[in-house]
Amino acid sequence: MQRHQPTLNSKGAQLIFTTHDTSLLDAPNLFRRDQIWLVEKDREQASGLVSLSEFSPRKNEALERGYLMGRYGGVPFLEHHLGVKH
Repeated sequence: MQRHQPTLNSKGAQLIFTTHDTSLLDAPNLFRRDQIWLVEKDREQASGLVSLSEFSPRKNEALERGYLMGRYGGVPFLEHHLGVKH
């Protein structure tokens, strides 16, 4: 992969984007752990950012599965607000 190479990005440009596509979490060599940030609202509806690297996932950990299980926060559990019961 030729991402993160100073010869290709001589001016150190950054691209910031957001997505709801959780499959990108397990794309090989696409992002480093410190490049993935999750947003979560607290009870007062204030948004907070947390880096995936703060959770110290194992090298071969299935990040998408862990995210969807709520291991890293940022998952929209809407059941309470929608009145859905399991």
